[in-house]
Amino acid sequence: MRLLKILAPIFLAAQVLCAAEKPNILFIFTDDLGAADLACTGSDLYRTPNLDKLAAQGVTFTRGYASAHVCSPTRAALQSGKTPARLHMTDFLRGHVKPYAKLSVPDWTMGLPTTESSFAKVVKPQGYVAAWFGKWHAGEGAQQHGYDAGNQSWKENTKDEPTDPKGVYTLNKEAMEFIEKNPGKPFFIGMSHYSPHGPVRFDPAVRDEYQKIVDAKPDLKQKNAGYAAMIEALDTSIGQMLDFLDKKDLAKNTIVVFTSDNGGELNFTNNAPLRMGKGSLYEGGVRVPVIARWPGHLKPGTTNETRVSSIDFLPTFATLAGAPVPAGLDGKDLSAAFSKGETLDRGNLYWHYPHYHATRPSGSILSGDWKLIEWFETGKTELYNIAADPKEEKDLAAENPEKAAELLADLKKWRGEVGAQMMKENPQYDPARETEGPPKKENKKKEEAKKKAGNADKPKKEKKPKAEKALK
Repeated sequence: MRLLKILAPIFLAAQVLCAAEKPNILFIFTDDLGAADLACTGSDLYRTPNLDKLAAQGVTFTRGYASAHVCSPTRAALQSGKTPARLHMTDFLRGHVKPYAKLSVPDWTMGLPTTESSFAKVVKPQGYVAAWFGKWHAGEGAQQHGYDAGNQSWKENTKDEPTDPKGVYTLNKEAMEFIEKNPGKPFFIGMSHYSPHGPVRFDPAVRDEYQKIVDAKPDLKQKNAGYAAMIEALDTSIGQMLDFLDKKDLAKNTIVVFTSDNGGELNFTNNAPLRMGKGSLYEGGVRVPVIARWPGHLKPGTTNETRVSSIDFLPTFATLAGAPVPAGLDGKDLSAAFSKGETLDRGNLYWHYPHYHATRPSGSILSGDWKLIEWFETGKTELYNIAADPKEEKDLAAENPEKAAELLADLKKWRGEVGAQMMKENPQYDPARETEGPPKKENKKKEEAKKKAGNADKPKKEKKPKAEKALK
């Protein structure tokens, strides 16, 4: 008994030390932030000193990709480590409805099933606490997917307060309180900002500063002063959160990763030199910033050409947290890149979008430097070498028919392997009305049916996590 009394404190200290050695993970996820929306990634207008500093302290992954060119599929893929095509969750909730378009949209899944993996489900068995603050937009709220805490109130998206545009500081407050309530425990925190998604929210005084710059420099590629002010508030809030880690002596053992859910929205920003933006499978729609910092592990101020996709974060964070990687994932374990700065070959990337958005239904494959886009309505393909032609200006399909055929065959094979849902000829197709939405009466019935089915718009009871309203 005396020996047990002596050894008990030793065992307890060992357990505390083991927990302390597990890295904290702070995942900062932005909404519609394009690959060129940071000063350190090519913006000629937006001021982002805190994210520039984060890049200077860590690694910038120059080939970051979203799993989809719209938000909900990327968010479902992020949590599950599976492609949107495999999940059958391929559009944003609720998605566009085009009853007279040439092809019919398949009966896709309106939300990530709670049976799928999530960051919380993976790290919590390793002693972590886990929270998701901010936008969810993948069906049920984060707590239904294993998270201990988190407010996903959609009202923050429209919050029009100059001192807290889109709730960027509210998210900080909630995250800081969560950390302080769980001292000594490793944490996974997702800070999923509603910014810089529309509507544009900002401090008018900051907007006016940017407007003077825009007026004085007519050759700027990015000209939206309000959007610039919104980006600056986002950046300032991120700096505040990073300062908190420093003050609490947590920075050294915290992996910070920053990225976005898809490319920039062309109504607000310019993704040049990349082509197009959100809603398109061209590079401007799927390329996103990826920055990682882990002091003592990643060499400051470096770049890494490892191709990183949203689906790769779950297996990567699982390994870094000492957890087994769930079976059946499409994502790759890139932990060596995020912990040692190694450059890895993660293989091909694929996209599948059987829906109508900024462009028509399409699929894509990225293999090495070769990228092929297939248009489902016509069967036409486009082929680009994105190393030689990052702007995707020259379609090489006619010049390289063998390469185009090879990639198309690979894309079709992949669709079969993941069970991708395909479109069919629409018997109601009307060329004169193909861009129209559903009649108001049909639309109302559809909304009522979805509410009964318990989709993302279903209100929650008091004291339970609020599910997020879908975009309109």
